[in-house]
This record gives sequence, structure tokens and C-alpha cells, in this order.
Amino acid sequence: MAPARPACAASGKTEGDTSMTTMRTRISKEGFLPTEASISSRKVSRSGHVSYQGQPYFISKSLAGRYIRLVVLADRLIVDASIPLHKEYPLV
Repeated sequence: MAPARPACAASGKTEGDTSMTTMRTRISKEGFLPTEASISSRKVSRSGHVSYQGQPYFISKSLAGRYIRLVVLADRLIVDASIPLHKEYPLV
């Protein structure tokens, strides 16, 4: 059994949880990744899966046929996808 990580006093999250939350914020808000991150792209299959190192990962059937970005950072596989959306509604 792995030793427990110390919890952050303010949020109750562990150090690993806090750092990944910080990383997600840095990726989405500032648009950069650490130099040790590995980035690749994959096409999502009709079943909604992508393959990484021979292992299938379910992403979403709604993204079938689209390319997504995979970011490998430490022991995490992060899926990054931009979903184009255009809707129009009549104004009443």
C-alpha cells in the first residue's frame, strides 16, 4: 500500500491533487506546458477510443473522427480537445 500524501490544510486535497489542479489551470489559462511534458495527437475512433502505447482509452463518441491532443506529464495522460460549437437562437 502506498503511503498517504499529506493533505493541504485549506482544501483537504493532497499535494498531488493540488499540483494537478494547478497544472490544469496553467494549461487552460496560460496555454503552456512544462518542458518535461510530452505532447502528441491521436484521431478518435468511431467507438470513441484512442490508443496510447498499445492501450485503448475511451474519450467520447461525440469526438469520433476528430483529432485530439494527448499530454503526458509524469504518470498522467491528459486529454485536451477543442470542441467547435456554433448555435443560433431566434431572439423573441
